[in-house]
Amino acid sequence: MPELNSKKNHLINLFDNLLVFNLFLIIAGSLYFLFSFACSLNGYLIPYQIFQKLWFPLFIPALSTFFTAVLIQFLWNLLSKN
Repeated sequence: MPELNSKKNHLINLFDNLLVFNLFLIIAGSLYFLFSFACSLNGYLIPYQIFQKLWFPLFIPALSTFFTAVLIQFLWNLLSKN
């Protein structure tokens, strides 16, 4: 039984590390968006075009994973109280 708890804790730590990386990816993406928006206001469109190309393959899955994890954590805590 202790071996099962060890594997469970390892899996939870791995999942937590993935979510922390995901959060930093979202923060970096939002900062890059602000940078590219400022550049586009000055007529330099290349950073914004790069952001647009990364939107669907990188940022949409990251945002979906983040909000799904938040929802699951909320429901888990709500059900654990009862």
